[in-house]
Amino acid sequence: MAVPVREVNSFVRYADYLEYMIEVAPKRTKGERTKDMLKFGAIKVLDEVGYHAMRVSDICEAAGVAAATFYLYFENKEQVTRVVLAEYLDAAMKMMAVRPEGKGAFAAIRASHLKWIEVMYANAGLMRCILQLGDEVEDFRDLAHAANKAWYERIAQSVIRDHPAGVAPRDVVLLSAYALGGMMDELARKLVIHPDPALVELKGRVAPANADLADFLAVLWYQALYGRVPEGGQIGAAAASLSALLPQANSGTPPR
Repeated sequence: MAVPVREVNSFVRYADYLEYMIEVAPKRTKGERTKDMLKFGAIKVLDEVGYHAMRVSDICEAAGVAAATFYLYFENKEQVTRVVLAEYLDAAMKMMAVRPEGKGAFAAIRASHLKWIEVMYANAGLMRCILQLGDEVEDFRDLAHAANKAWYERIAQSVIRDHPAGVAPRDVVLLSAYALGGMMDELARKLVIHPDPALVELKGRVAPANADLADFLAVLWYQALYGRVPEGGQIGAAAASLSALLPQANSGTPPR
C-alpha cells in the first residue's frame, strides 16, 4: 500500500520539506532532479549565511552538484534566490493554514499563530533574507507584498464569514488585517531577525513558551477582529490577563 505524501503544513522547517519531497517524490528526469537539488542547496545556504555571503559554489556544494551545472538552470544567484524565496513564501502560507475543525475562530487564530511562531523560528535565516532583500531589491519586495496580500485577504474572508450580517465593510476588515499583520512583521524582526535584547528578555518573562506567545497574540487578534475572547478556553497567564484587561478598556473603565 502506498504511503500518503505528507502535506507541507506538517512541516515547520522549509529545508526539511524540500529534502523530504526530493526523497519521496522524485522527478521523472535527471534534469528535474538536479534543478530541485540546486534549489534545495540555495535554501540551505540562504538559511545559514544569507544572500550577500552566498556564492554559487556554496549552492553547488550544498546540493552535491558540479559548479558548472548551475548555469544550465539559473543565470546567477539572484535568479535562484528569487525562485526559491517565492516558493518558500507560498509554502509558508500553506504551513500556517491550520484551522481546527469545530473549535471556533479563537482556536483557529491561536493555532495559526502557534504555527507562525514555529515557522518563524525554524526559518529565521530565510525570513532575514526576505526582509533584507525586500529593502534592497524591488522584485523581492514585490514577492513579500504579494504573499502578505494573499494572507490578509484570506483573514478578511474568514472574519466576514464568521461574523453575523452587518459586519464592517470588507475593506475595513482588510485594513485591520494589514495593521495586525504589520505588528507580526515587527515582532519577527525584533524577536528573530535582529533580536532586540529588551523584547527578548520581556518575552522570556511574560510568554516564554511558543504556546504562551501564541495565546497572547491570539487574544490581541481576536479582540480586534471579533470582540471578547470566549470563556472557558485554556490560555496562558499573560493571555488571560490581557483578555481581562481589554474589555475594561473597551467599556471606558480605566485600568487600576
